[in-house]
Amino acid sequence: MSARVEERVLLRLAAHGAVLARDRDGIGYGVFTGGDRRRRPTARLLAVSVRQLEADGVIVARGKDAFVLSDAGRARLRREDDDVGEAPFLAQHVELEARVVVDADRSERVVRGVARSNVLRKLAALPGVDGGLWLSASELQAAQMLRNDWEASQAGLTRGSDWSAPPIGSSRGASNAQERAMAARCDRARRVADALNALAPPLRRIVERVCLNEDGLEAIERGEGWPSRSAKLALKLGLAQLAQAFAR
Repeated sequence: MSARVEERVLLRLAAHGAVLARDRDGIGYGVFTGGDRRRRPTARLLAVSVRQLEADGVIVARGKDAFVLSDAGRARLRREDDDVGEAPFLAQHVELEARVVVDADRSERVVRGVARSNVLRKLAALPGVDGGLWLSASELQAAQMLRNDWEASQAGLTRGSDWSAPPIGSSRGASNAQERAMAARCDRARRVADALNALAPPLRRIVERVCLNEDGLEAIERGEGWPSRSAKLALKLGLAQLAQAFAR
């Protein structure tokens, strides 16, 4: 299998809802958009290559003879992005974007930094029934705080990280920079967990899916079996509760 074919398969598999499943011919596997196996696959791969990707941790099993892209697989795609530039290892963990920076001598240069979340911009633009905005300033601030804490807790994570273990201290009573960074990530992760645990289960699910997973409201309504436009109301209620949780 050529690296180009493998990359094309992984890129197709990175799409929302895509699965790598046994093809109709029974010989290889195909990438099916949205998990719909009735359609033609957008890319194909031999079974031996699929097993190698699974052994490498790039894909993980999802049901019988089906796979999805793993966290390690997504990190690999970001790491191998030609546009990453000088930040390949940062790109494994977060999405990067190009920014123009003005130096002290007023010269401009382009650098790559952590991308700003699209979900917060979408939340801020949700229209209300009276022509204003659907979410209040405190509700938007709660979403921003949750997203900031969650992104900080995810930075540098590897699969299987144990957040329940305390940071390792030295016998001299001082922690090194790595331990302090780990302790800070643990604190942010606990804040996310405490804030989400304060919500009623249905409200927690929608806040988590919208603010952290960036799922669309219509997709959530279909998945939950909710009436049309009910997710928007549930989101507002959830963020109102979240704002109260952060205020305590």
